[in-house]
Amino acid sequence: MNHDTFLEILNVPSPSGREEKMKAFIAQYLKKIGIVPIDAGYAGLYWEIGEGESLALVSAHIDQVSYTVERIDKEGYIYFQMPGIDARIAPGQEVSVWGKKELTGVVGMVPPHYLSQEERTRPVPRKKLFIDTGLAAEQVHQNVHIGDSCTWRYRSSRMLGTMLTGAGIDNRVSLYLSLLLTERLSSKSLPGRVRFIASTQEEGMMFGAAAATRLAFQSTEDVSFALIMDATFGLSHGVEDSAFPLGEGYTLGVGPILSKSHLHVMKEVSESLNLSYSLEPLTRSTGTEADIISLVGEGMPVILLSIPIRNMHSPVEVVDLNDVELSLKLLDTAFVEEKLWEA
Repeated sequence: MNHDTFLEILNVPSPSGREEKMKAFIAQYLKKIGIVPIDAGYAGLYWEIGEGESLALVSAHIDQVSYTVERIDKEGYIYFQMPGIDARIAPGQEVSVWGKKELTGVVGMVPPHYLSQEERTRPVPRKKLFIDTGLAAEQVHQNVHIGDSCTWRYRSSRMLGTMLTGAGIDNRVSLYLSLLLTERLSSKSLPGRVRFIASTQEEGMMFGAAAATRLAFQSTEDVSFALIMDATFGLSHGVEDSAFPLGEGYTLGVGPILSKSHLHVMKEVSESLNLSYSLEPLTRSTGTEADIISLVGEGMPVILLSIPIRNMHSPVEVVDLNDVELSLKLLDTAFVEEKLWEA
């Protein structure tokens, strides 16, 4: 399978709350295959395939973690907040500052020569990190404002075998899977309609998924179930607990808010196709859109499928594309079967 489209997706900036460029990319991609998505405003985009009264939702968030401008000092240095990002990885990174126009910057800090011996042994506090654009203070103040987003400027690239690295694989890997699945299912006879949701702001308050799901319940549509697709923690050096191997398949969530009957069908289909997968125990909340979508209406039956990645919330996340292909094989078969819709 040619995964060049995934590389393109990873190179489209999509900071949480500023997903306009990604929405435009998705709309253009879908137009090429004859599908016109509906713009749901701040909630994201959605599109449908299939016919019938029954409706299944497939949600994948399109935003990525990013820096947010907190203040700009009189010399033009930008200080920032970084929700969900470990401050230890920030120094020395190259970023795009999305103000009135895109500015290139680097995350700087006080040189080690100016630090005490004690300070050198500790990570640099977030409040002492800053973005230097190289511009005069007046130019920075004219172009950048509090609340603007900053994203990593790392380009995605292939590694050996089926591995790929880049920023924002969480969760644009699932957006890619949604687009692949759309193409596969659009030519097939389905038990009902499938509404794909490319949701916004998951890395913040999960606003996009909540708003888009409520739209489905405001009509007389019969929503059968929702599939949430996201990334999960991959096994890597020093990470073993609650992590899963790359290249050995997707994970299926098991937990109190997740549908047991739909999980049973997914496991059954996986085993009938001889697809490798793991079960991911989630004893309380899932940390994904499943948490909010399961509460919509009178309670939504929810399935959670996740793809393991390494170095989550960093500019060098790593995924094995074999896991994407295995996920596609599962979903391509599962959505055609009546029992998934009737579980």
